[in-house]
Amino acid sequence: MAGRRFARARVFGALAAVLVAAVAAVAVLQWIGASRARDALARLESERALRLQVSDAASAFGQALLSYDYKDLQSTRSTLSAQATGDFQATYDAAFGGAMSQAIVQLKAVSRAKVREVYLTDADADADADAATAHAIVVVDQQVNTAQAIRTVHDSHLKITLVKQKGAWKVQDVTVLGAASEDRYKPDDPAANKKD
Repeated sequence: MAGRRFARARVFGALAAVLVAAVAAVAVLQWIGASRARDALARLESERALRLQVSDAASAFGQALLSYDYKDLQSTRSTLSAQATGDFQATYDAAFGGAMSQAIVQLKAVSRAKVREVYLTDADADADADAATAHAIVVVDQQVNTAQAIRTVHDSHLKITLVKQKGAWKVQDVTVLGAASEDRYKPDDPAANKKD
């Protein structure tokens, strides 16, 4: 009888030890799972913040690039200079300085742009480091008003390369990929006043 009680106590003791080990293993696995979930959430939040930073920089630049007023072209250049690298500033000055600026002033052109979409194509995984790069496609609508005509361009696609400099995303290169459609009207044409 005493032997049976002892055997039963040993079995219960062994079962209790297995139960304690199983509970401990479950607790460790839950802790590991929670830790991995926190790491994954932090990584996702970091990636989301990166995408928002790059998208905001690309959007602001796309709008600034295609918006100007003949009365204050220097303001447009200053805005773009603050958002771009020296490489792009030289390209912009070569393309829009001189004859282009003169044409804008002669036509008394005022352009307003509205960014419709920004598609981030890629960004460096090490986006916290300076010299990280990102690429985006920015879709912009633009309307240019002059005394002679109103020109509306729908869905201009700009391919923008950005680099991180001193903690800020700056535009390094822009390629115009084309537009979906373009309309021209005389200022007194009723079609010029219709809404899209």
